[in-house]
Amino acid sequence: MPANPLATQPPTNVPVSIRLPLDFLAFCQLRHTAYHRHALLRLGEQSAAERAVEDALGTLATNWRRVLSSRHPARHAWQTLAASIDIQARRQTNAPPTAARTLYTLLPARQADALLLHLQHLPPHHAADLTGLDPAVLAYHLGAAQHTLDARMPGTRPPRR
Repeated sequence: MPANPLATQPPTNVPVSIRLPLDFLAFCQLRHTAYHRHALLRLGEQSAAERAVEDALGTLATNWRRVLSSRHPARHAWQTLAASIDIQARRQTNAPPTAARTLYTLLPARQADALLLHLQHLPPHHAADLTGLDPAVLAYHLGAAQHTLDARMPGTRPPRR
């Protein structure tokens, strides 16, 4: 018998089963596609987008009760996704520039988010729900983004819907 029974190796072929809360699974099911689309637009690479979303959802899963008890769970989740995307973007040292990547160099993140969601033709109430922002706040960030881009690059304003 080993001196420390906890030091023995666990069986190698035993499947691990993890039970996630149903509300977390529902959250993932509702948001995964939009999160992935956003990550893909920002990163321009499928595998990096998948990693960013997986990392963000993994972080949310481990902190799910705290996320749910926060004032704005959707905003917390969106910020977690944004942080995960930023990490993946820093790892892409030789990635070619994309329009979305350029937006995030020209604008503050919330303004770039608002514009990118607008350019995806996401209805304002869906974009607000996704980001956890009030629709009026999201509209403000969209207007500010358009104003900033007009000042920096005249003639770039996307058509109004």
